[in-house]
Amino acid sequence: MGSSFNPQILVEKLAKLNNSQASIETLSHWCIFHMNKAKQVVETWDRQFHCSPRKQRLAFLYLANAILQNSRRKGSEFVGEFWKVLPDALRDVIESGDEFGRNDALRLISVWEKRKVFSSRGQILKEELFGRQSECNNRNGRHINPKLPVGDTVDKIVLGYQFLYCSQMDEDVIFSKCRNAISCKNIFNIVTFNIIVRIF
Repeated sequence: MGSSFNPQILVEKLAKLNNSQASIETLSHWCIFHMNKAKQVVETWDRQFHCSPRKQRLAFLYLANAILQNSRRKGSEFVGEFWKVLPDALRDVIESGDEFGRNDALRLISVWEKRKVFSSRGQILKEELFGRQSECNNRNGRHINPKLPVGDTVDKIVLGYQFLYCSQMDEDVIFSKCRNAISCKNIFNIVTFNIIVRIF
């Protein structure tokens, strides 16, 4: 493996990607070797996913899974980057793929949620995409496209923290710090209000 990352080399490797374990493992190790370029790796993965033939897209999801599972012990760079692109890729396979592809995509989501690959966000992803599969057809059989929820404030704070610090973290500690910060601000506002009321 060369020491410098070249997106064009990744494009060429992705073009040859197939569902075999050897193909997926080899390319996932190459990507993890270039973990310091996780953003470029995932951006290239995303572009090539959407350009690839439908029959190859499941292999892209298997590759993402291998990268996510095998890189977590080394850092969360890939977790944060893949979180940005995987929901659309999964939605594409679930809505436009064959039954085998849909089932495998849904199985991957369950594995990620069970293993907490995306921390608490895995449950959100699972609920959204599992629910989406049944919601895509209404009672008349017409296809509908419900919008994805933006996410609550805590999820945004946790994602922002992960993005800034690119490290494994304890969500309970982060949540507690956020709650304490909000409590301190509320106490400050109450004290300030009482002082103003006493002045007048």
